[in-house]
Amino acid sequence: MSTDLMSVEHFTLRRKGVAVLDDVSLRLPAGQTLALIGESGAGKSTLAFAAMGLLRPPEVALEGRLMVGDTDIASAPESKLRGLRGTRMGMIFQDASAALNPCFTVLDHLSEPLRRHRGLSRSACRTRAVELLDSVGIADPQARLSAFPHELSGGMQQRVMIAIAMACEPELLIADEPTSALDVTIQAQIMSLLLERVRALGASAIFVLHDLALATQVADRVAVMYAGQIVEEGPAFKVLNHPAHPYTRGLRASAIEFGAERLEPIAGVVPPLSAMPGGCRFAPRCAYATAQCSAQRPPQVTHGEVTLACWHL
Repeated sequence: MSTDLMSVEHFTLRRKGVAVLDDVSLRLPAGQTLALIGESGAGKSTLAFAAMGLLRPPEVALEGRLMVGDTDIASAPESKLRGLRGTRMGMIFQDASAALNPCFTVLDHLSEPLRRHRGLSRSACRTRAVELLDSVGIADPQARLSAFPHELSGGMQQRVMIAIAMACEPELLIADEPTSALDVTIQAQIMSLLLERVRALGASAIFVLHDLALATQVADRVAVMYAGQIVEEGPAFKVLNHPAHPYTRGLRASAIEFGAERLEPIAGVVPPLSAMPGGCRFAPRCAYATAQCSAQRPPQVTHGEVTLACWHL
């Protein structure tokens, strides 16, 4: 059996006293991919940033454990996290044009992690940078080393971001909506490339996604998030093709699919952090809610390979 590369246990993140992530627990076995799905405001990106150690006290208050390997990201000192980022963990941000420094060339971006974590010389960095650009499908990589971000297309910028994230061959790659700023054709190329690089290294990956169809293609496991909580988690095929939680079923019913005769959007919106309901946070939007749902938070219960939090499955 594979061991867990990442294990989240009763993890809560509070900003100004409000729980942005509330008692989150999940696991990611080594060598597998996990998709975090849910509406905007569900807490997906917050969990991804927390896993990278980018949300720290005193900006936020952290409770529980967020383990990557044998390191608790929630309590590790910043000096240790700096050593982990880039080596054991890599991140691809949502908007490459905003994440890349406009004052630095492609070579500058790729050389930084190679010098910091691998101690490579300038000439060795250049050689490795060409290899990395070639591995992500950039034509004439030698010529692209001197290019600045604004001289690249959106798809090429995202490919450079992938090369930077994978430069030191991390065990865990976190991708926050990596294709949302790209057109559909380029999206497919980028996601295929990401999976290829992750699998070539035998690494694990976390994808923050809105697209349910894409999640079924790229993820071994899926965690469905709503208002800072995980409501359903398990193997991607089971969760997305046979959803049990009312919220997951609502997401599936509101997704555009070939052959669908009608869409059934979920009524209402995700509540603001300042006005989270008691009990089940989805209860105000749920057609099956009862008085118990509004009064008590449902526990997470495991049914076979799937874990759910609902009083009325």
